Amino acid sequence: MPGGLRQYVLFRIGAEEYGLPIEKVSSIIRYEPSTRVPRAPVSVEGVINLRGRVIPVVNLGKRLFDSEFTPSPHARIVVAEGEGGSVGLVVDAAAEVATVEGDAVMPPPQTALSSDTSEAFEGVVHYQGRLVILLDLDAAIPRAEYAVAAVEASEREG
Repeated sequence: MPGGLRQYVLFRIGAEEYGLPIEKVSSIIRYEPSTRVPRAPVSVEGVINLRGRVIPVVNLGKRLFDSEFTPSPHARIVVAEGEGGSVGLVVDAAAEVATVEGDAVMPPPQTALSSDTSEAFEGVVHYQGRLVILLDLDAAIPRAEYAVAAVEASEREG
């Protein structure tokens, strides 16, 4: 990754910390239950209405690790802009914005990850004594995973 400062929105899934490039994140809202969508992929919790827009909501822990999500007062939905449009990412907590040197981002460890999994990660960075995994939104959640849910929900409302 080239030099220069990069900013990431940091959030937690379970005990691990992750980051998304700040330019991909449009807002962070308190977790709210979503409306289920029939035949949606298992990681798609449903859809929410955010300021008049129907946003599909993906359980990021289930999508990446097949882990269950238990809502808490710290739970958030990180609304991000991917190739398929807006998507809400359910996370256990959203912490802060981190500014890191582009040169400090290390590639993900290829030997520890399957090829499918390694594509979801942009890299890894040490930030204030913590290891943060940086996600590539479009590789971690392909458009097909969530775009259909938004279209179906919009058609039902219209």
